[in-house]
Amino acid sequence: MNKPDILLNHFIHLFEYTNWATEESVKQVVKEKPDNERIFELLSHIINSQRIWLNRVLQSDVIPDPWEMNSPDECAELSKQVTRDWINFLEGLDESGLERKIEYKNNKGEDWKNTLGDIVAHIINHSTYHRAQIAQLLSQSGKQPSKTDYIAYQRSLHS
Repeated sequence: MNKPDILLNHFIHLFEYTNWATEESVKQVVKEKPDNERIFELLSHIINSQRIWLNRVLQSDVIPDPWEMNSPDECAELSKQVTRDWINFLEGLDESGLERKIEYKNNKGEDWKNTLGDIVAHIINHSTYHRAQIAQLLSQSGKQPSKTDYIAYQRSLHS
Protein backbone atom coordinates (compact mmCIF):
# COMPACT_ATOMS: atom_id res chain seq x y z
CA MET A 1 0.00 0.00 0.00
CA ASN A 2 1.52 3.32 -0.98
CA LYS A 3 1.33 6.57 0.98
CA PRO A 4 -1.76 8.05 -0.77
CA ASP A 5 -3.67 4.79 -0.19
CA ILE A 6 -2.77 4.87 3.50
CA LEU A 7 -3.95 8.48 3.81
CA LEU A 8 -7.13 7.77 1.86
CA ASN A 9 -7.93 4.79 4.09
CA HIS A 10 -7.17 6.90 7.17
CA PHE A 11 -9.60 9.58 6.02
CA ILE A 12 -12.28 6.93 5.42
CA HIS A 13 -11.67 5.65 8.96
CA LEU A 14 -11.94 9.20 10.32
CA PHE A 15 -15.29 9.66 8.59
CA GLU A 16 -16.48 6.47 10.30
CA TYR A 17 -15.22 7.87 13.61
CA THR A 18 -16.92 11.22 12.99
CA ASN A 19 -20.23 9.49 12.30
CA TRP A 20 -19.88 7.40 15.48
CA ALA A 21 -19.06 10.49 17.55
CA THR A 22 -21.96 12.46 16.10
CA GLU A 23 -24.33 9.56 16.81
CA GLU A 24 -23.02 9.39 20.39
CA SER A 25 -23.65 13.12 20.77
CA VAL A 26 -27.18 12.73 19.39
CA LYS A 27 -27.93 9.86 21.82
CA GLN A 28 -26.73 11.92 24.76
CA VAL A 29 -28.69 15.00 23.72
CA VAL A 30 -31.85 12.89 23.40
CA LYS A 31 -31.19 11.33 26.82
CA GLU A 32 -30.33 14.57 28.62
CA LYS A 33 -33.02 16.74 26.95
CA PRO A 34 -31.08 20.00 27.33
CA ASP A 35 -32.94 23.28 27.31
CA ASN A 36 -30.43 25.00 25.04
CA GLU A 37 -31.34 25.52 21.39
CA ARG A 38 -27.69 26.13 20.48
CA ILE A 39 -26.93 22.44 21.08
CA PHE A 40 -29.48 21.43 18.44
CA GLU A 41 -28.20 24.10 16.04
CA LEU A 42 -24.65 22.77 16.38
CA LEU A 43 -25.70 19.15 15.82
CA SER A 44 -27.52 20.15 12.64
CA HIS A 45 -24.62 22.34 11.53
CA ILE A 46 -22.13 19.46 11.76
CA ILE A 47 -24.11 17.36 9.30
CA ASN A 48 -25.18 20.24 7.05
CA SER A 49 -21.53 21.30 6.70
CA GLN A 50 -20.46 17.81 5.66
CA ARG A 51 -23.15 17.83 2.96
CA ILE A 52 -22.17 21.34 1.83
CA TRP A 53 -18.54 20.32 1.39
CA LEU A 54 -19.47 17.13 -0.46
CA ASN A 55 -21.68 19.12 -2.82
CA ARG A 56 -18.85 21.60 -3.40
CA VAL A 57 -16.44 18.77 -4.19
CA LEU A 58 -18.98 17.19 -6.54
CA GLN A 59 -19.57 20.61 -8.16
CA SER A 60 -23.26 20.47 -7.27
CA ASP A 61 -25.27 23.68 -7.40
CA VAL A 62 -27.36 22.51 -4.43
CA ILE A 63 -25.82 24.03 -1.32
CA PRO A 64 -27.89 23.54 1.85
CA ASP A 65 -28.22 26.18 4.53
CA PRO A 66 -25.41 25.47 7.01
CA TRP A 67 -27.72 26.33 9.94
CA GLU A 68 -30.88 24.53 8.80
CA MET A 69 -32.38 22.82 11.85
CA ASN A 70 -32.88 19.06 11.97
CA SER A 71 -34.34 17.02 14.80
CA PRO A 72 -31.90 14.78 16.70
CA ASP A 73 -33.38 11.71 14.96
CA GLU A 74 -32.90 13.41 11.59
CA CYS A 75 -29.32 14.29 12.58
CA ALA A 76 -28.51 10.65 13.31
CA GLU A 77 -29.95 9.48 9.99
CA LEU A 78 -28.43 12.33 7.97
CA SER A 79 -25.03 11.71 9.58
CA LYS A 80 -25.11 8.06 8.45
CA GLN A 81 -26.19 9.12 4.99
CA VAL A 82 -23.56 11.82 4.43
CA THR A 83 -20.87 9.53 5.88
CA ARG A 84 -21.84 6.80 3.38
CA ASP A 85 -21.76 9.36 0.57
CA TRP A 86 -18.32 10.65 1.58
CA ILE A 87 -16.91 7.13 1.95
CA ASN A 88 -18.33 6.04 -1.41
CA PHE A 89 -16.76 9.10 -3.00
CA LEU A 90 -13.38 8.55 -1.35
CA GLU A 91 -13.34 4.85 -2.23
CA GLY A 92 -13.70 5.83 -5.89
CA LEU A 93 -10.55 7.95 -5.90
CA ASP A 94 -7.23 6.95 -7.36
CA GLU A 95 -3.95 7.63 -5.57
CA SER A 96 -3.73 11.24 -6.77
CA GLY A 97 -7.32 12.10 -5.81
CA LEU A 98 -6.50 13.81 -2.52
CA GLU A 99 -4.16 16.25 -4.29
CA ARG A 100 -6.85 17.39 -6.72
CA LYS A 101 -7.60 21.10 -6.43
CA ILE A 102 -11.25 21.86 -5.77
CA GLU A 103 -12.58 25.26 -6.81
CA TYR A 104 -15.65 26.46 -4.93
CA LYS A 105 -17.47 29.46 -3.52
CA ASN A 106 -17.79 29.84 0.22
CA ASN A 107 -21.02 30.96 1.92
CA LYS A 108 -20.08 34.59 1.27
CA GLY A 109 -19.76 33.93 -2.47
CA GLU A 110 -15.96 34.23 -2.45
CA ASP A 111 -13.94 32.01 -4.80
CA TRP A 112 -11.47 29.59 -3.20
CA LYS A 113 -9.35 26.62 -4.16
CA ASN A 114 -8.07 23.86 -1.85
CA THR A 115 -6.90 20.29 -2.25
CA LEU A 116 -9.42 17.56 -1.58
CA GLY A 117 -7.16 16.27 1.22
CA ASP A 118 -7.25 19.65 2.95
CA ILE A 119 -11.04 19.80 2.61
CA VAL A 120 -11.45 16.33 4.12
CA ALA A 121 -9.14 17.21 7.02
CA HIS A 122 -11.15 20.40 7.56
CA ILE A 123 -14.46 18.51 7.69
CA ILE A 124 -13.17 16.09 10.33
CA ASN A 125 -11.72 18.91 12.47
CA HIS A 126 -14.81 21.09 12.02
CA SER A 127 -17.04 18.29 13.31
CA THR A 128 -14.80 17.68 16.32
CA TYR A 129 -14.75 21.40 17.12
CA HIS A 130 -18.54 21.65 17.20
CA ARG A 131 -18.99 18.40 19.15
CA ALA A 132 -16.69 19.92 21.78
CA GLN A 133 -18.94 22.97 21.89
CA ILE A 134 -21.95 20.68 22.40
CA ALA A 135 -20.14 18.88 25.23
CA GLN A 136 -19.28 22.19 26.87
CA LEU A 137 -22.86 23.47 26.62
CA LEU A 138 -24.18 20.23 28.09
CA SER A 139 -21.70 20.45 30.98
CA GLN A 140 -22.54 24.08 31.64
CA SER A 141 -26.21 23.17 31.93
CA GLY A 142 -25.47 20.40 34.44
CA LYS A 143 -25.92 17.61 31.88
CA GLN A 144 -23.51 14.80 31.11
CA PRO A 145 -21.79 15.10 27.70
CA SER A 146 -21.01 11.97 25.72
CA LYS A 147 -17.46 10.69 25.45
CA THR A 148 -16.58 11.16 21.80
CA ASP A 149 -12.80 11.21 21.89
CA TYR A 150 -11.08 9.29 19.11
CA ILE A 151 -9.58 6.88 21.63
CA ALA A 152 -13.06 6.08 22.97
CA TYR A 153 -14.06 5.20 19.41
CA GLN A 154 -11.02 2.96 19.00
CA ARG A 155 -11.82 1.26 22.31
CA SER A 156 -15.41 0.70 21.17
CA LEU A 157 -14.12 -1.13 18.10
CA HIS A 158 -12.08 -3.54 20.21
CA SER A 159 -14.40 -4.20 23.14
